Amino acid sequence: MSIVILCLFGIAVLWMAVYGYRISAKTAEDYMLAGRGIGLIVLFFLTLFGISSAWTFYAYPGFLYRHGPAFVYFIWGCVAGFVSLYMFFGPRLWAVAKLNHFLSPVEVMSRRYESKVLRVILALILLASMIPYIGLESLGVGLGFKAFAGFHPAVGIIYTTILLICIILLGGMRVTAWTNILLGIIYSTTFLGSLLWVINKVFPDGIPQAVQILSAKSPGLLSAPGPMVEGEPFFTYPIIVGVFITGLMAFSWPHIVMGTLTVRDKRIFKWFPLLGIVAGGIGFYTIPFLWGSLVAPAISLMDGTLVPAVSGKAADNIVQVIITKYLPGWFSTFALMGVVAAAISTAAIQLMTSAILVSRDLIHGVFKPDATDKQLIIWTKLAVIGLLILSVGVALWNPMALALYLTHIAVPGFAQWAPCLAGGIVWKRGTKQGAIAGALTGTAILIAGFIFHLPTIVIIASYIINTLTYIIVSLLTPKPSDQIKRVFFDEVDEFLQEKA
Repeated sequence: MSIVILCLFGIAVLWMAVYGYRISAKTAEDYMLAGRGIGLIVLFFLTLFGISSAWTFYAYPGFLYRHGPAFVYFIWGCVAGFVSLYMFFGPRLWAVAKLNHFLSPVEVMSRRYESKVLRVILALILLASMIPYIGLESLGVGLGFKAFAGFHPAVGIIYTTILLICIILLGGMRVTAWTNILLGIIYSTTFLGSLLWVINKVFPDGIPQAVQILSAKSPGLLSAPGPMVEGEPFFTYPIIVGVFITGLMAFSWPHIVMGTLTVRDKRIFKWFPLLGIVAGGIGFYTIPFLWGSLVAPAISLMDGTLVPAVSGKAADNIVQVIITKYLPGWFSTFALMGVVAAAISTAAIQLMTSAILVSRDLIHGVFKPDATDKQLIIWTKLAVIGLLILSVGVALWNPMALALYLTHIAVPGFAQWAPCLAGGIVWKRGTKQGAIAGALTGTAILIAGFIFHLPTIVIIASYIINTLTYIIVSLLTPKPSDQIKRVFFDEVDEFLQEKA
């Protein structure tokens, strides 16, 4: 029955992809940006569930389960970063892309700074950061299959890969956005439903009972900096500050930035930040927080046979293990389907964004500037296949706990284009020399820290040095041309001030 349900779920996703293909226009703009016709509700699902992933279902609660609630500062930093994108940077990015028919945010930056070299540098940095992130989603499903039925993680990885191919190769960004509505509903229902059901079954007195158990047996799990490990907490206060700053860099996540280019109307930017804070930040991210910081550790302390001596990557599937142990088998299937939905909703837009970076920014931007729409679409689809192969390789390699993929590789890598992205949109004085120097310097520091296992503070240092380099070099090099100021600032101001 479980296999039948998962197959039916796959068929539903395939049907949506086929339908989207039949009604879509066969143009590069339609395939890559859904014809710039995404409305408020679809944008909400595209963005929120482009963020909420298998990482949110598994890694985030697993990290809280092991180290206490301090990691929540990363999430609130992310919420602030996403809101700032859609309040301050998004409208200007959307306007200049719409006015000049740009199809990629990296293309916007290359035109803003008048540099093909920068275009290649940014595309490569973002691709290198995003491929492990895509692999994380497939791996999350693989861990779910393993925790649920004992399958090898490769089974879940292959299942996810097949569904991603159907969505992206057939329907592009339009179907990615539409399927995120279905996937988001499934994900939210199973995640919230399982939490409420487990609380009702295990804790007759509700959440306060879980708090009492933790207070009595492991009080360090209830507050920052968290429990002691070999005499030291995992989260020191400087690390908490660094985690929050890393979260703030979420405004530069390329697959979320890409969403700003798909918007139908500038009025959407007025309402979307409020929707993101209330429904996304307060309503949605509370669920994994309760799972990981209260429910899972309290159950583990009550039942030492549940997951004895959990550590490292084993904590990533703690939610699935609890669901499988305490809830009926049929619901465990739906919970696993929720994980699949979470993984696909995020991986699809990430994969779509990555493929656009390859086709539009590397191939078209450097080697074939006169490419037709048909060629762009073909290159994008071929890039999807190649990137999937790479991401699956990363997922099978699996060198670290899921949470660390995001905080040590993907997000710090995304942040290396944050200074030139923000500066390019709001600062007229930013130059290509500053953008290139900043991105290369910050990335070099980040790579050195990863290779030589330097302290986590190096990640924060890479942001700061990148930003300072960008500003100083920009001030020491010639100003951008008057044409750039007119196209990227004057015309954008006029367009945004027009009556809707």
